[in-house]
Amino acid sequence: MSSVGKTAFILAIVILPTTLLVLLGYIAYHFIGGDSSVPGHAGDNLALDIGEHDAISNEEGKFFNNAGNITINVEEGMIEVAQETQQQTTTTTIATAATTTTTTTSQLFPTNIISTAFTAYEQVPHDTTSFTQGLSYGDDGYLYETTGLRGKSKLFKIDTTTFEVIKSTDIDDIYFGEGSTYFTDADGNGRLIFITYEEQTAFIYDPITLTKLKKLSYETTPPWNEGWGITFDSFEGEFIVSDGTSTLFFMDRDTLQVKRRIVVTRFDGTEQDDLNELELMGGLICCNIWYADEIICVDKITGRSVREYDLSTLYPREERGYYNVLNGIALGEDHVLITGKRWDRMYKVRFDDWAELFTGN
Repeated sequence: MSSVGKTAFILAIVILPTTLLVLLGYIAYHFIGGDSSVPGHAGDNLALDIGEHDAISNEEGKFFNNAGNITINVEEGMIEVAQETQQQTTTTTIATAATTTTTTTSQLFPTNIISTAFTAYEQVPHDTTSFTQGLSYGDDGYLYETTGLRGKSKLFKIDTTTFEVIKSTDIDDIYFGEGSTYFTDADGNGRLIFITYEEQTAFIYDPITLTKLKKLSYETTPPWNEGWGITFDSFEGEFIVSDGTSTLFFMDRDTLQVKRRIVVTRFDGTEQDDLNELELMGGLICCNIWYADEIICVDKITGRSVREYDLSTLYPREERGYYNVLNGIALGEDHVLITGKRWDRMYKVRFDDWAELFTGN
């Protein structure tokens, strides 16, 4: 082989692969650090090794991974990689000869900042003696509420036009009532479940008559095994239960046996305990937090917070009383009904940054 041939051979096996590695390293560096743009063509397939987020799909030139926190946009000669982190979303753009484009990901993802974007458009009455523990709309057009305190725990059936109690029943004085939810049983019947604080006992009721039909037992976090809040996932046919810790329990509808658990974390990655009343909304588990005027809505699989709302201005604590905490979420057809313990009112609320909530339910 001639010296020229040897030189070409060396370039092919050493220099070119090295150059390729450097280029890949450059892309990886910018990808990990934030957002970057490299030359491309609209509609191109894009293959990137992104570790645990290794599933990328293409839709009209936009690529996104399963975790939902990385978007790659191919447009006008640019491939823009947008990554949302726990703390912030940044944008870095590399200019090409064709175009220099800088875009923000704020339109693609909710910002990781607690939101105050809500509108209370109607106030309705609420019984001030109700130590509210559970609140849910039934498929039968009624609102159901359960209250707590030993010897005072009740189940209410409420008219949704006047918001007056039209039927009620007590539970035995030995029980401290907690959360409740309307659900459909295996035979297609509408039912109510009412859980208790320390007694590891749940009661099933007929919503028409409020007759007690069945008693079940359950376990949560030992050694206390408390029950706090409960909601029903009709798609999965299972209950989701809180116990005042950072853990949510997914329980079989018929037996209340625990199928799996998740730990709830906030935007900053810290675990959130004191999870209280629950409501499934838009595919997310929305949680009241004991003694906080906040509702956080978390992913059913990971437990990570997706939406967080500060409701401290809804009914300020100095007006309602410090111990009369926010607790009660019920998803209606065009609103979220929110109340609290011993409040004299409930609010019909819409979240301004969650317009798709009602189109998707």
